[in-house]
Amino acid sequence: MKDSKPSKQAAKVTTPLHLLQTLTRTLNEHLGEACQQAEKDARKALEKLNRQHEKLLEKIAEAEEKLGSRQANGNDAKSLEKSQTKLSALQQALSELQTSRTAAEDYTRQLQNDIQQTLRIGKGLERIEGQAAQAIEKRGKPPAPARVRNRKPGNTARRKKPATADSASASS
Repeated sequence: MKDSKPSKQAAKVTTPLHLLQTLTRTLNEHLGEACQQAEKDARKALEKLNRQHEKLLEKIAEAEEKLGSRQANGNDAKSLEKSQTKLSALQQALSELQTSRTAAEDYTRQLQNDIQQTLRIGKGLERIEGQAAQAIEKRGKPPAPARVRNRKPGNTARRKKPATADSASASS
């Protein structure tokens, strides 16, 4: 059998102001987390490309050393051609890797700018959240009483300005 007592959460009524406050807060949190994650992922990718670059440079150095030793030893043309082909392939891979690194660095720079702009614009969400909180807070307080003037009912006549000589002669 279900409990017929209302829970504490059921007693709270979520209003559009509460929803706006919650939405802006969570949106801003998710936005910040997404920016951090994107930045982290971009740095990881760039680090990976840098490690690949280092390994490739080592392989090229080894291939050049092998080619040099084969040329010095007077090895046959087939083994020299094989070493040259391997060296050419490694240099081509290095060229492609350089292109990828440049693209990743450009992307990372653009990402940094986008993150800064996104977080700057996201400050508007914080202001909206604050305004919603103020509106909720004000809603719970009774409005300040309006100032009441001491007028007698039915007496809506305004005070007359004292008549001056200029105004008396102007009306004639």
